[in-house]
Amino acid sequence: MKSIKLLVLSLCGLFSMSSCVNDFLDRDPMDIISEDLVWSNENAVNAYMAGMYEDMFVEPHAWLINWGTLGHYTDESMRSYSWGYPYTPVLDLSSLQQWEYNKIRIANVFLQNIQTSTLNEDLKQRWTAEAHFVRAFHYFTMAKRYGGVPLIKEVQEYTGNNVEELKIPRNTEEEVWNFIAEECDLAIAGLPESYGSTDQFRVTKYAAAALKARALLYAGSISRYGTVQLNGLVGIPADKANDFFKRSMEASDMIIKSGKFALFNQDPDPAANYQQLFLDKTMNSEAIFVKAFASPDKAHNFDYAMAAPSFKIDWGTNTSPTLELVESYEYIDGTPGTLKTTDASGNLIYYENAEDIFKDKDPRFFASILYPGSPWQNGELEVRRGIIKNDGSKEAASAFTDVFSEDPSMKTGGKDGLVMAGDCSRTGFYIKKFMDPTNRVEMDRSETNFMVFRYAETLLNYAEAAFELGLKDQALQKVNEVRKRAGIKEKNSLTMDDIRNERRVELAFENLRYWDLVRWRVASKVMNNTTFSALIPWLDYKTKKYVFEKSVNTLNLPKTFLDKQYYLEIPGVAQNDLLEQNPGY
Repeated sequence: MKSIKLLVLSLCGLFSMSSCVNDFLDRDPMDIISEDLVWSNENAVNAYMAGMYEDMFVEPHAWLINWGTLGHYTDESMRSYSWGYPYTPVLDLSSLQQWEYNKIRIANVFLQNIQTSTLNEDLKQRWTAEAHFVRAFHYFTMAKRYGGVPLIKEVQEYTGNNVEELKIPRNTEEEVWNFIAEECDLAIAGLPESYGSTDQFRVTKYAAAALKARALLYAGSISRYGTVQLNGLVGIPADKANDFFKRSMEASDMIIKSGKFALFNQDPDPAANYQQLFLDKTMNSEAIFVKAFASPDKAHNFDYAMAAPSFKIDWGTNTSPTLELVESYEYIDGTPGTLKTTDASGNLIYYENAEDIFKDKDPRFFASILYPGSPWQNGELEVRRGIIKNDGSKEAASAFTDVFSEDPSMKTGGKDGLVMAGDCSRTGFYIKKFMDPTNRVEMDRSETNFMVFRYAETLLNYAEAAFELGLKDQALQKVNEVRKRAGIKEKNSLTMDDIRNERRVELAFENLRYWDLVRWRVASKVMNNTTFSALIPWLDYKTKKYVFEKSVNTLNLPKTFLDKQYYLEIPGVAQNDLLEQNPGY
């Protein structure tokens, strides 16, 4: 009898089913068990399934590439440290590699063996549907990186002398995206609409529809804006775009028409409401699929890594949001979000308080970003580059310990910098979204959940697909639903740039911006030896007012995304001569 090794995870953390996990873990031996026993024991199957859930590369806010985020590879934010800098002279995307075939084999083993299980047929149907969702998620993870990849749908067995038989060539990119949609359809057919509280973090048919909608929207964009190369191994023919957009829109519409989801609206203050959306630990009205965290066994380090200098425990300020992102948040009257640093005559504007420059910005800005003068954790962010002396000259800080020459009671750069040393922002801004507003959190103790799919994205996916199909009124309606909840003026008309900017601000720091820039094929334009910007505050000592300058970030390091990087380098080509490498590598 064959034996298989299981990665047995705490179902208490994933499914809140601690008793079944304990029963399973009490079995002997603990990590190697009979294959027959796995498929005839409900607890064992649940443990196997838990491992499959954990295998999904969700790319949440908790994922840090070398203590960085996916937004560092975009115009959204930048890494605050110069060491290990991934941008110069060209973006180093090696950290984004995800060749998922070990995980796909685990899913294939499950799908093969669950069919012959003697367990309850209804459970088998649900588990099978979950496995199809997981497998679709793995292929989605690869398709958006590599384009066409080999579609392996059955378990491959190595006999000792059949290596050549196991080598599989790449399928076309179009075939892979269609397979993902087919897997989602199988998941939709077999998954329930909802669960009780015990299983609330398992995937439902609407989670599968959300994955399908996102995947087909990506495929439609690649078809419309990309180029077919290598006989379709990368790229999708342009005449297929509308079909992909139509199916994406239909998948989003299934979620919308179900009536089971709504934009989160628990606080009349739009900024407080939006902030609380990401701190809420329940499956609230907006949550479609959530990756749950609970300290200490299943926690992350987002709060620890992102804390501003005067609010940190040790390390901090991993990420600095760019001025470009800040200015993409409009004013509540719908006018462009450009910050006003000078008057009509070009003279610097003096603000009574540092935060006054942000007056009337989109409430989502105040919920997502910490800015100079921002209230935070029973304190206030004190961000400045230095102080303007009585004679009008500027005295810049070089370290947090620097004191002002004309008043040693004052720190030149404030307690949260902009200084050229230490863990401080390089742009004048810090992340607020996902952060605990009440506590300083130790490393690997953050418990903020991450919504893999949420209703606001569904509305924006629908809007984009509809707009691509020429259905502008339907697109406008969905965008305005999102803007109304945000507390910002609704639009009378819509452009594609409007939709893209709405995604940029509504989904900021959710690790979607990178993939949007890639699928729209604009990453190489947005990041073309581009040094993103900072807002530089100065305190005028005489008037105690603030003035601001716009400048390149204080690290002054550019980002460049090459055309070939719309697809990553295929790993393992040397071991499989049937794998054709992506162009440019």
